[in-house]
Amino acid sequence: MISRLYIPLIEPEDVIRHLGHQEQHWKEGRSAHALTRLWADHNGLPDAIHSILRDHPVFRSAKLIDGFLERQVDIGSAGRPSQTDLLAIVGLEKRIAIVAIEGKAGEPFGDLVDKWFDGSNTKRVRLEVLCRTLGLSTEQARPLRYQLLHRAASAVYEAKRYRTDLAGILVHNFSGDEAGFSDFCKFLQALGAKQSNAGTLSGPFVCEGVSLYAGWVNDKAPAGASPSAYLSDLRDYASRLSQWCERVRAWCDVGLGSK
Repeated sequence: MISRLYIPLIEPEDVIRHLGHQEQHWKEGRSAHALTRLWADHNGLPDAIHSILRDHPVFRSAKLIDGFLERQVDIGSAGRPSQTDLLAIVGLEKRIAIVAIEGKAGEPFGDLVDKWFDGSNTKRVRLEVLCRTLGLSTEQARPLRYQLLHRAASAVYEAKRYRTDLAGILVHNFSGDEAGFSDFCKFLQALGAKQSNAGTLSGPFVCEGVSLYAGWVNDKAPAGASPSAYLSDLRDYASRLSQWCERVRAWCDVGLGSK
């Protein structure tokens, strides 16, 4: 069961334990590191994200109400939930929008649907559910990246859960990833977009009564930062704990030697 109770992020490093491969993903130059540090530094919408939203009449008044890093979303079928890099609850003048943020720093969007689908009943049902939500046929989905399907659907499902009919998916990109952008454009074309450009929103695509908008945002990763006081304290504690363990081990060795 997905937890509906949360604790606040005190330091950016708090997100490490929620990452798929934890410390392996928490490295300068990786999307998890860049995304978390940039959003934490702003404690609101980063400039590039704010820019793409304010340039669209629907999102012109957008402000961040809350953001959830590594948010797990139930996508209505057997199997693992979708884990959105950052789920943003965005306030507009008289309503809210749910925006799924997918961070990228050269990482691919994963397998094509055609490769991901192994013919199992579990995956067949999941694919049918996602396609029904996004208004696609399974044949249309086969040449698309599976990750884009469930990330976009996640935004729709969370919008419905928050009782709003407005959602978005934004790729927050920190590298010159032309291959990833091409995959994203193919996905939007399948949804019905005639043209898609970085820095502008496409849509709306009506998905189960929810108006879904999508965009690609190029940005710069934050400059390398020294470890936070929190992480320094944690390392100091680990060092002192190691020294204490060595003393205990030495006492035990002396005790065993006297017998």
